[in-house]
Amino acid sequence: MLERPVAHLAIFIVFHQLMPLGFFFAMRSCENVKVSGERQTHPIRKRNMVFRKGGRILPHLSPRLHLADTIAITFEYQKRDERNNTVTQWRTGDSTYCPVVVSAAVVRRLEAMGVSESDFIYKFKGDDGRTRHFDSATALRMLRGFTSSVDFKGLGLDPKRIGLHSLRSLAAMAMYLNGVPVYTIMLLGCWSSDAFLRYIRKQVECFGSGVSSKMIVTSRFLHVSHSTILEDPRTSRNPASFAANMGMDSGGNINRNAFSV
Repeated sequence: MLERPVAHLAIFIVFHQLMPLGFFFAMRSCENVKVSGERQTHPIRKRNMVFRKGGRILPHLSPRLHLADTIAITFEYQKRDERNNTVTQWRTGDSTYCPVVVSAAVVRRLEAMGVSESDFIYKFKGDDGRTRHFDSATALRMLRGFTSSVDFKGLGLDPKRIGLHSLRSLAAMAMYLNGVPVYTIMLLGCWSSDAFLRYIRKQVECFGSGVSSKMIVTSRFLHVSHSTILEDPRTSRNPASFAANMGMDSGGNINRNAFSV
């Protein structure tokens, strides 16, 4: 459990801003907290956050920032050389769990500090008045502490196995379980391949909810014709398979893409 929460109020506030933000935008840990070492993916800066109300941009100093319709975050540089990738999330209507509300809180914290537009969102002013960085070690400790404070056994969780990448996994799972189309999950989470499938946990109890009932709805079906192509359309030997051929390099070697397996 976390110790002396009152003595570390500032860092708790930052934690409850950056963790939900990371969840709603399926962020990698290096995008919303300070990490050690060089990373290809760049952290989010204050200038990367744009609020809109009725289609019009709200300035960061607007008192109505938390009432915006949307918050758009531009990821300047990500893995696989993705540049200036902008993702937009709408307000949820919830007073706490809302991407607009937590984003507005982040911007107002930075505005109060008087930082520049190029400063990172993990900067904060500690209880001692000094400027600090919310780092990955602190974030991990607090995230595991938060998990320990809930019914983690009833949820089948082990706090020791929780990591900062768990937020990205949680985002994918939350979208999937609530019927968000696969292509939307990929685009909002900035996944350029089927790698996001690694974050979908089939061992979650409600993962297959309703599937068995759907499997018996159509009890019989008629084959109206036989395909003239005897090869499985997913194999690389089938010249009519766009997906398979897109998954081959110039030398004819198989390099399957997301939808050919």
